[in-house]
Amino acid sequence: MENNKSFDEIREALNIKKTEDKIVTIKAIVCDMDGTLLNSNGEIDGKTLDKLITLQQNGIKLILASGRSYLRLLPDALKLEMDKNNGMIIDVNGTSIYNVSTEERNRLGILDTEDIKKLNDYFSLFNVEIQYSQDDTVYTYLPEKIYTLKKNIRGEMKLPQDYPWMGGMFGWLCDTRDGYPNQHMIRDINLSPEYCNKMSVVQDPHYMEFIKETLTNHPIYGDFEFVFSDERKMEITYKNITKGNALDELLQLSGIENDEIVVFGDSENDISMFHEKKFSVAMKNALPSAQQNANFVTNTNDNFGVFNMLTQLEEQGHIQSLPSSCLK
Repeated sequence: MENNKSFDEIREALNIKKTEDKIVTIKAIVCDMDGTLLNSNGEIDGKTLDKLITLQQNGIKLILASGRSYLRLLPDALKLEMDKNNGMIIDVNGTSIYNVSTEERNRLGILDTEDIKKLNDYFSLFNVEIQYSQDDTVYTYLPEKIYTLKKNIRGEMKLPQDYPWMGGMFGWLCDTRDGYPNQHMIRDINLSPEYCNKMSVVQDPHYMEFIKETLTNHPIYGDFEFVFSDERKMEITYKNITKGNALDELLQLSGIENDEIVVFGDSENDISMFHEKKFSVAMKNALPSAQQNANFVTNTNDNFGVFNMLTQLEEQGHIQSLPSSCLK
């Protein structure tokens, strides 16, 4: 972890005792996906994959927490053998909690017709792309200027007619059919769906800074949760629907304390999970706001950041094999 305090220095600052009878034992690992557990190729590196499988087999609970729908997370969850180890998923920024083993899903909140209309009325004043994400379906609203821009890009790239119109973290076009097989582009904002798990507002980074500054001075800012998953995308959920609140509910049900988990993240939607967590870890590639709110900064997602921190925690005695009675 370059340019950061040593593990021992931070541990002393956090008042984490070195004595064997006082040492904090990690019972759960919480990982964001994009930019954290997944590398730039959208994959979990082999060392980290093996490490997380072994730790689960040793009694540590694994929780994936993402802005993605659980359907997009399941392929990686199965690679991690979470179905064999009672693994859990917090999806769509805390919209629901999903048990990978039992396939049970507890939905915590959605945006309804009234919420969507309120948000549409506000964001239609700006030149922005608006996405409405359901479980396996996403609607993408494009105003005239953005539609024309994307149409030209699609032509230059010679993309097939069925290629998605939605934008992503790296550019104006992004193929997310692996998790959202049903994709609809709409030109009339009144054709937006009656409900969704989250809405996303997408534009170039400099324009999104303008949106953020304008939004914080408007009364609507207090009515919903607004977080940036990256510099190009702001995600919106129902009030008090956050990854952090979903995690706290899950920990309470599991009988796990705040200082018994390690949380990894890289974006604004991960900050709520860092709250009151001693072992909150931001990636070196994380947004500045995420790094500022974490107690630790590890290597990037392309340089085994999660693996390296877990290895350090093992070496310090914070990660050990747990009896099954420690986890519910």
